[in-house]
Amino acid sequence: MPTITYKCPNCGGELMWSPDAQRFTCEYCSSEFTEEEAKQQSPQAPTAEDEQFDNETDVYICKSCGAEIFCDHNTAASFCYYCHNPVSLSGRLEGKYRPDMIIPFSLSRDKALELFKAHCRKKLFLPFNFLSDSTLEKMTGLYVPFWIADVNVDADITATSKEETSHSHGNKVTVTTRTYDLRRSARMFFRGIPADGSRKIDDDVMDAIEPFDYNDLRNFDMSYLSGFYADKYDVDKLEVLPRIQERVDKAVTDRLLYDMRGHGVPVIKEKRIRLTNTNWRYMLLPAWFMTYKYNGKVYTFALNGQTSKVAGRYPISPAKVFSMAAIIVAVITGIGILFGGVI
Repeated sequence: MPTITYKCPNCGGELMWSPDAQRFTCEYCSSEFTEEEAKQQSPQAPTAEDEQFDNETDVYICKSCGAEIFCDHNTAASFCYYCHNPVSLSGRLEGKYRPDMIIPFSLSRDKALELFKAHCRKKLFLPFNFLSDSTLEKMTGLYVPFWIADVNVDADITATSKEETSHSHGNKVTVTTRTYDLRRSARMFFRGIPADGSRKIDDDVMDAIEPFDYNDLRNFDMSYLSGFYADKYDVDKLEVLPRIQERVDKAVTDRLLYDMRGHGVPVIKEKRIRLTNTNWRYMLLPAWFMTYKYNGKVYTFALNGQTSKVAGRYPISPAKVFSMAAIIVAVITGIGILFGGVI
């Protein structure tokens, strides 16, 4: 008789029976379910919205780097925004990749280019052709796949701290050291923690253009894709869970340590931070995206399509660095000659 397994609806991990809790538990996100709740987590039949999404999207694949992008029937893709090589139509996208929600673009391409140029003009050592028309024509409006988590957290931190005071009595100084044992426990709720679901996009770059304003969230509709591309997620929510946990861990630790202030600098002795429940939403968030090849290396840039925040890893032109160094040497030499002549 085949073994029946249940999947965690919060992260997709496998549910295991816990004799202690008398519930099915998820070892990844610590969620717990009764047997009845676990049985309800069977695969759902495709919805009408899933079928519409399946029928109205075209998927393009880059044979050079393997990237998969999709768009509606009215938007055709001709090149890969990762490696700039041609892409070919590969078919339709399954309804399971249909997002729950979307934040539409607020910035036009012309405005995004204007802001990007202004930002880059402050970078003195960029290659000479970095802001050329041939480079900037590659800037693409891209909806990036994001997993957004709402989590409940149980936290407990114990720490120790020392506080020293000194008193002078004539020539004698008395130092008093007080040691404190500190403990803080809390139940917290975090809403809207993001983690991008694309393996090819630099996580640090995407983190740097946050935050997005969730007040602009709308239920997903195919019409928002018109004229833009979207990346197909290739990192599922179970894989991004450690990134969510890392963010939660830092936020909880910072908050509880802040609450311990007043008795010196606390040093953590023991820490327990557990996610007790996680609710996920799959979203598409807007970014103007560009890659630039220089000396065999690909540099990635992103501009938040809602807030205009820019991030990227910038190439440095050795020729510009050398020219600047030569100018500085020439100026210093000229000043030396001038003052040397006066003396």
